[in-house]
Parts: sequence; C-alpha cells; structure tokens
Amino acid sequence: MILFENDKKSFLRQKWEHVLINHINTNQLKSDKKKILLKDKKEIEDFLTQNWKSKDNVEKIVVLPPLNNFYDVVKFMKKVDEITGDDVILVVNFFSKSWLPIFKIFSKISLIRNYEESLFFSENIFKIFLEASNFEVSKKIKNISMPLKIPFISNLINLIFSLLPFLSFFSFSKLYYLRKKKVTLKENLISIIIPCKNEEGNLKNIIRENFKDKLSFKYEVIFVDDSSSDKTLSIMQEEKDNNNNVAIKIAHGPGEGKSRAVDIGVKNSTGDYCMILDADITVKVEDLDLFYNAIRNNNADLINGSRLIYKVEKKSMRTLNFFGNIFFSILVSYISEKYISDVLCGTKCFKRKSWYKYEEFRKKYHINDIWGDFNIIFASCFIGEKIIDLPVRYYERVQGISKMGKRFFNFLNMMKVCLQVFKCFKLKNKLI
Repeated sequence: MILFENDKKSFLRQKWEHVLINHINTNQLKSDKKKILLKDKKEIEDFLTQNWKSKDNVEKIVVLPPLNNFYDVVKFMKKVDEITGDDVILVVNFFSKSWLPIFKIFSKISLIRNYEESLFFSENIFKIFLEASNFEVSKKIKNISMPLKIPFISNLINLIFSLLPFLSFFSFSKLYYLRKKKVTLKENLISIIIPCKNEEGNLKNIIRENFKDKLSFKYEVIFVDDSSSDKTLSIMQEEKDNNNNVAIKIAHGPGEGKSRAVDIGVKNSTGDYCMILDADITVKVEDLDLFYNAIRNNNADLINGSRLIYKVEKKSMRTLNFFGNIFFSILVSYISEKYISDVLCGTKCFKRKSWYKYEEFRKKYHINDIWGDFNIIFASCFIGEKIIDLPVRYYERVQGISKMGKRFFNFLNMMKVCLQVFKCFKLKNKLI
C-alpha cells in the first residue's frame, strides 16, 4: 500500500495539483527534460518497479500526491533512493499543519477526502522523516499560499507571501526540493579555472610556487587570458612549457569580463567539477582541498567561498568593498531565500554539468553579470541545488591592482542584476 488516496481525487486535490503543476512548469529550464511527474498511485507504482540507475539518469522527480497521503513516507523515500542515481532531485509537498482547522471544515462538506486517514505533520516531523532517509533539503519554496485560484485575490496574496517570506507559516502547503545525502565516492578530475586580465605579475612561477605538492587531488589548470594588454599570455605559455608534469591548458576569453572568461574555461575543461580561482591568489591554493572534500563528499552542489567569516587581513579588502559585500549578501539572501554570507568571493566549486544550466538561466532572464558570482548563486538556487558557504582566509594581493575598480559602475551593474532576478523570483513567477 502506497497511498491512502483513492483514484477519484477530491475537489481540493484537483485544484492543488493544478497550482503545483503550474508552479513547476514556471520554475524550470528548457534543459529539464528528465522531469517525471508522478500524479497518482498507478504512476508511482510503475515508477518504483523500474531500475532507473541503468537508464539515462533521472535528475528530477516531482511527486504530486502530498506526503500526508502516503502510507509510509520513509519506505517510499528508501525505495526511490535504491532505484535512482546520485543526481536525482525529489520534489515533494505536504499540507501545512496550520491549515488543519480548515481541512476539518472542508472534509465536512466533501471538498477533501481521506482526511481521517491522512497524517498532518509539522516541519519538525518532516525533518524526522528525512533523518531516517538518504535525502536532505536543498531548496524550500516559501510562497505557496493558496490551493486554488480566486481572481485578483490569489495573485495579491501570492505577491505578499513572496515579498514577506516569514508569512510562509500560513502557506497552504510546504514544497521542498530534496537531494541525496550519501552518494558513491570516487576520485574525480578537478578543472581549476584561472581567469586572467593583465596579471603578468602574479602568473610568474604560479604553478611551481602555489600548486606543486599542495593539492591532494587530480587536477588540470585552465588559464583564460581575457584579452590582456600586458605579457599575461606569454607568461601563461612559459608556465605551460616549464611544467610538463602538470596538465595545463590556455584558452582565450573575449575581453567581456570574468563571467565570460570563466565560461570559456568551463567549455575547455574535462573535469567532473570546476573550481574558479582568482589569479591574484588572495585565497590560497591549498584551501582548494577544502572545496574538493566538500564537493566530493556531496556536502553541496555549489561550494561558495566566504571571506567574511574569519577576520579579514588588513589591506586585503577596502573598507567600502567590505561593506558593499555585506550589503549584497543581505540583498541576495533575501531574493534567493538562501543565506549567503559572501556573494562576491571569486573562489567557487560546482559540477561542470551544472554550468550549462547556470548559462541557460542567464540567457533566459537576460542577466548581464560581469563578474558572474550573482548568476551562479541565483541559478543554483533556481534549479534547486544545495549551496553551502565554505570559510576561507583572504589575503592581501601581492602583485598588480584589483580588477574590482570602477566601484560605482560595478555597484550599478550588481544592483541591476539583483533587480532583474528580484522580478523573476518575487514578482513574475507566480504560482497562479
């Protein structure tokens, strides 16, 4: 037995299913071709009888029947874990316990069925289910307020809930994206992407002095010359010629900023994971071991370096930049509904295949993020990935000048990106 629910769905269930499908279709990318909708008992039973590990891996399964109607939630999650690959995303929902009095009234007038059998539980109980399974929350949707459409009123309430996430306690349902906690561990090749713009002073002997004997994982280094006007390109070639025992590639960026340079680096990479490292080495190379361990152990899908947790070294960051980072961390955390302590740290690690979804998100919403940090974080949140901050020490630049000049121009660009994503996350993508 899987569901309490009968084949004939109640009025409220039909309306809720319509709302949920609209939400899922609105909040997806064109590349989400592997999405599977499991809308009833038969579809779920058929799905559970197949071995999806031996097929083209399923990335996203959407379970439309609320977990309240499952006979055994833990057993269901265990079975999904057994038959799916490591990259599966399980999208589940359950009715909010705060609506329990209303459900009682609805059951009296036959707007819902199976009320007596269904289990209505809190988020704490949901956490207990997860602790007994191999799944954890990667994303929570907080703005699902109503199960059906009421002209004008529904849109207004949804807007209010979206702008004020703390009202999610009163939402009709809780919706979560789940990912696997434990996956198959294996040694992975890491592509370390170093975007460079006029960094001749930092690149000389960068491999010998910073890389050799300091990393415990297998890696390749991809230098991306972003149309430098100094000797950066020739020094890259010297580094490649002088370090035959290190896999080094040289790529050429279009000169349109760090984001596009990283894109060229990813397209020239062959590793399972990509790391971005700034050429000034203000974050030490040996700290990349921390990023590798976090991504390899499946602690998250995106590892975001954070320079603002430890005490910042004197002269490593200008005072105005420091407070600007704090401001944008607060703003980005509000928009994405995911706490990010340092948005602008250049050191990040992610799955290489995720980059193409980040790029699809950028193109879909016409985001012109010169540095790329905002787009990576917003896109990762959008597709339901788990993000964690990894504290790193931030040191003073040894050679050259910071590329984060033109601070007012960069501030306006970042505000424009945030405004674009704010409209998409908070205003445009409404449930109904």
